[in-house]
Amino acid sequence: MVSSRYNWECRSLLNQYDPFLLDIYKTEMGYGIDRFFLLSYCLACCWSGLGAKDLRIVKQWAEVDFIFPNETARQSALTNRFYVPGNSVPIDVDVQHRKGPAKSRIFVTLPRFDEGRPVTLGTVEEDGLIKGYPDYSWHDNQGSNCDGLTSVFRIAIDRCNRMWVMDTGKIGEKAVCSPQLLAFDLSTDQLIYRHRPDPSSYIASSLFITPVVDVRGDRPNDCSDTFVYVADVSGFGLLVVDVLRDRSWRVTHRYMYPYPSHGSFTIDGESFDLMDGILGMALSPYVIGKDRYLYFHALASTTESVVRASLLRNDSFIDDSNADPQSINEFSGERPNQSAAEAMDSDGILYFGLMEPPGVWCWNSGTEFSTRNFHPIAINKETLQFSSGMKVVKNIKGEEELWLLTSSFQRVMTGSISSDRINFRIHAEKIPTLIENSACKHPSKGDYVGKYADRISPQIKRRRYKYGSVAFL
Repeated sequence: MVSSRYNWECRSLLNQYDPFLLDIYKTEMGYGIDRFFLLSYCLACCWSGLGAKDLRIVKQWAEVDFIFPNETARQSALTNRFYVPGNSVPIDVDVQHRKGPAKSRIFVTLPRFDEGRPVTLGTVEEDGLIKGYPDYSWHDNQGSNCDGLTSVFRIAIDRCNRMWVMDTGKIGEKAVCSPQLLAFDLSTDQLIYRHRPDPSSYIASSLFITPVVDVRGDRPNDCSDTFVYVADVSGFGLLVVDVLRDRSWRVTHRYMYPYPSHGSFTIDGESFDLMDGILGMALSPYVIGKDRYLYFHALASTTESVVRASLLRNDSFIDDSNADPQSINEFSGERPNQSAAEAMDSDGILYFGLMEPPGVWCWNSGTEFSTRNFHPIAINKETLQFSSGMKVVKNIKGEEELWLLTSSFQRVMTGSISSDRINFRIHAEKIPTLIENSACKHPSKGDYVGKYADRISPQIKRRRYKYGSVAFL
């Protein structure tokens, strides 16, 4: 019934428009959020050849299951409630494309919100089962061995074939280990780096969930200049890790906090509250000799903020974590509703999900951050409900692909999830195919990558700043 109503609305609205006048009506779309997104939805869903494409579903599950070393290990996990069938929730995805006969590997994370998750990071096997990475022994500890993996929300694979893993050290709300950042060489699957932040770099409520890797160098194999920026979703800040010098510091700013007015979510008719701070993050493309921008937003928000990476890489934050109020800025435009994960390609196009309509959208960073410059990539009310993981990945041919993990997260939050329907999906498609006819691909003349980030991000010399009137006493 609902589908019929949407189709009727689409047909009625599209009958008013001549296909040859669409460029004229693009301006009209900018006059109101509701009108813009209704038009976009109709164009994407009801007019073939225009708007959104289909994202290929690579894997899907009603509930995930795992590979255990043997039946004894499986029974032990069941007995100790380290494995509770149906409890595991995949959150993030990343992909390693390998040359030669070796097949590509799909990695997923399954954070330990609670008991019953036997593996927190694994590879997706051909039959859909999850195999612990690098092997099961890293996970068979449930916090008893802090040299293993406790709970991982998201990962990041860099151009140097390293996978960066941020371990929160928490099971549920309980901190059983210190947080740690690890890197694995994907050529050998060996641990090559481990960093445990100093306790001064986080607070009791900290939950490190999204790592973004900033690798710079004049040569393709130059990987020494590496920084990792990690979102602290509950501590409302950033952890900055200088890998070469093996040190880290905390950065805080008001834009990393949740917005109370956007802490309620409704997806597919089910509602829940979640006051999560900074979560979605993406780096602008690296150009030798130029600065990069880190784009970010809180889950409980509709805004997007931006900061120069050079500011974050300043180690004076070791002494004072508070960023200058003017050094991190927020775009004046807003999304129509909340977004979780995001990713940026080499052309400076940002991809992000929306809760309503459920789908994936793009924005060219050379244009103003505004609803009139948000364009649909894929919209599907059933399969794209909550985009918790998103990556731009280069394949062996050098083509960029968009990978996405979506879930019925609202049912996880409300406790209504069941195994009689598909709840989790991994999607993928080549980016040139996705944006073939998209306005994101063709910004206006004179626009360039990061143009509007440049406008609102002045070069500010780092100085100490403390929030609150006490700073002036």
